[in-house]
Amino acid sequence: AARAASAGDVLMQWGPVAFVYILWISIQVVTQMLLSSTVEEKSGKLVEVLLSATDPLAIMAGKIIGTASVGGVIVITWLTTFVGAALGLPALLGIPAALELGGLAANPVYLISFIVYYLLGFLLYAALLSGLGALCTTVREAQTLAIPVQSALFLPLLAMVPIARDPSGTLAAVLTWVPPFTPFVMMNRAAQPPAPEVYIGTTLLMLFSVALAFRL
Repeated sequence: AARAASAGDVLMQWGPVAFVYILWISIQVVTQMLLSSTVEEKSGKLVEVLLSATDPLAIMAGKIIGTASVGGVIVITWLTTFVGAALGLPALLGIPAALELGGLAANPVYLISFIVYYLLGFLLYAALLSGLGALCTTVREAQTLAIPVQSALFLPLLAMVPIARDPSGTLAAVLTWVPPFTPFVMMNRAAQPPAPEVYIGTTLLMLFSVALAFRL
């Protein structure tokens, strides 16, 4: 029983790392699609036609919402596959499901954190990258300008292990309130959820950051 409890504790501690990685790779892939499509539409003069019918903020919001929907389908497919594999493979192969991977994937703290911070993180990076794409005429030029923004995405990967080891430590507490890192850090801290006011504060911070990024 002690061994099973120990294995469960280890899974709860390190489980958020998998969700952080899914969050990271999905934002990376989907925002790249958005950046490329923005440059292509500008270089093909399609945006000029759209601007004659509506305002720039509406065009960008529509592009981001549409691309976010594609990203959402991708993420739901990944999560469904993960839960299905966690529940079905042990029984199919005759392996005892000692680690309860299905329960981990269905944990409401993990899933709600993932959904909320995925959307907020995606909107922030999508607004920044689509804005950079609007300044460029070629994909190569846009990729060069986007390097600083994309570089910020790598810090959460480097911090995953230290934060998983100490979800309430100084590193986690500081990065929690840095908007480009907030979605990843809050997902990573799901093993030892912070106080409700931290969730409320970071959500409001991200909403303000997203609104500011859209206007910029």
